[in-house]
Amino acid sequence: MQEVSSDRAALLARISKIVEHLMQKDSSYQYYLDKDKAIQMIFKYYSEKVSIEKLKAMSDLKLTGFVEGDMMTLLLIEGEADINLKAMHYI
Repeated sequence: MQEVSSDRAALLARISKIVEHLMQKDSSYQYYLDKDKAIQMIFKYYSEKVSIEKLKAMSDLKLTGFVEGDMMTLLLIEGEADINLKAMHYI
Protein backbone atom coordinates (compact mmCIF):
# COMPACT_ATOMS: atom_id res chain seq x y z
CA MET A 1 0.00 0.00 0.00
CA GLN A 2 2.88 2.36 0.78
CA GLU A 3 4.32 1.75 -2.71
CA VAL A 4 1.06 2.77 -4.37
CA SER A 5 1.06 6.00 -2.41
CA SER A 6 4.66 6.79 -3.36
CA ASP A 7 3.87 5.94 -6.99
CA ARG A 8 0.96 8.38 -6.94
CA ALA A 9 3.18 11.04 -5.37
CA ALA A 10 5.79 10.46 -8.09
CA LEU A 11 3.09 10.75 -10.77
CA LEU A 12 1.84 13.99 -9.25
CA ALA A 13 5.40 15.36 -9.23
CA ARG A 14 5.92 14.39 -12.89
CA ILE A 15 2.64 15.95 -13.99
CA SER A 16 3.29 19.10 -11.96
CA LYS A 17 6.74 19.50 -13.51
CA ILE A 18 5.36 19.01 -17.03
CA VAL A 19 2.46 21.43 -16.52
CA GLU A 20 4.78 24.09 -15.10
CA HIS A 21 7.16 23.65 -18.05
CA LEU A 22 4.35 23.91 -20.60
CA MET A 23 2.94 27.00 -18.90
CA GLN A 24 6.34 28.69 -19.08
CA LYS A 25 6.63 27.70 -22.73
CA ASP A 26 3.21 28.99 -23.82
CA SER A 27 1.70 32.13 -22.34
CA SER A 28 -1.80 31.10 -23.48
CA TYR A 29 -1.79 28.47 -20.76
CA GLN A 30 -0.67 31.02 -18.18
CA TYR A 31 -3.36 33.48 -19.17
CA TYR A 32 -6.37 31.16 -19.39
CA LEU A 33 -5.61 28.21 -17.11
CA ASP A 34 -5.24 27.96 -13.37
CA LYS A 35 -2.07 25.88 -12.91
CA ASP A 36 -3.21 24.10 -9.75
CA LYS A 37 -6.61 23.26 -11.22
CA ALA A 38 -4.99 21.92 -14.41
CA ILE A 39 -2.57 19.75 -12.42
CA GLN A 40 -5.39 18.46 -10.23
CA MET A 41 -7.65 17.57 -13.18
CA ILE A 42 -4.90 15.92 -15.22
CA PHE A 43 -3.56 13.98 -12.22
CA LYS A 44 -7.05 12.80 -11.31
CA TYR A 45 -7.66 11.57 -14.86
CA TYR A 46 -4.38 9.67 -15.16
CA SER A 47 -4.48 8.21 -11.66
CA GLU A 48 -8.01 6.87 -12.27
CA LYS A 49 -7.86 5.85 -15.95
CA VAL A 50 -4.30 4.67 -16.59
CA SER A 51 -2.39 2.03 -14.67
CA ILE A 52 0.50 3.23 -12.55
CA GLU A 53 2.74 0.63 -14.20
CA LYS A 54 2.05 2.08 -17.66
CA LEU A 55 2.68 5.60 -16.41
CA LYS A 56 5.94 4.62 -14.72
CA ALA A 57 7.13 2.98 -17.94
CA MET A 58 6.09 5.95 -20.11
CA SER A 59 8.89 8.27 -21.18
CA ASP A 60 8.75 11.91 -20.12
CA LEU A 61 8.48 12.92 -23.78
CA LYS A 62 5.42 10.74 -24.35
CA LEU A 63 3.76 11.81 -21.09
CA THR A 64 4.47 15.44 -21.95
CA GLY A 65 2.68 14.96 -25.28
CA PHE A 66 -0.37 13.53 -23.54
CA VAL A 67 -0.39 16.23 -20.85
CA GLU A 68 -0.04 18.95 -23.48
CA GLY A 69 -3.03 17.50 -25.33
CA ASP A 70 -5.01 17.58 -22.10
CA MET A 71 -3.99 21.16 -21.46
CA MET A 72 -5.07 22.15 -24.97
CA THR A 73 -8.44 20.55 -24.28
CA LEU A 74 -8.73 22.48 -21.01
CA LEU A 75 -7.76 25.65 -22.88
CA LEU A 76 -10.54 25.05 -25.41
CA ILE A 77 -13.07 24.42 -22.65
CA GLU A 78 -12.05 27.60 -20.83
CA GLY A 79 -12.17 29.56 -24.08
CA GLU A 80 -15.63 28.24 -24.88
CA ALA A 81 -16.87 29.16 -21.41
CA ASP A 82 -15.40 32.65 -21.86
CA ILE A 83 -17.09 33.06 -25.25
CA ASN A 84 -20.44 31.93 -23.83
CA LEU A 85 -20.09 34.35 -20.93
CA LYS A 86 -19.38 37.25 -23.29
CA ALA A 87 -22.30 36.25 -25.53
CA MET A 88 -24.62 36.35 -22.51
CA HIS A 89 -23.68 40.00 -21.97
CA TYR A 90 -24.88 40.87 -25.48
CA ILE A 91 -28.30 39.28 -25.01
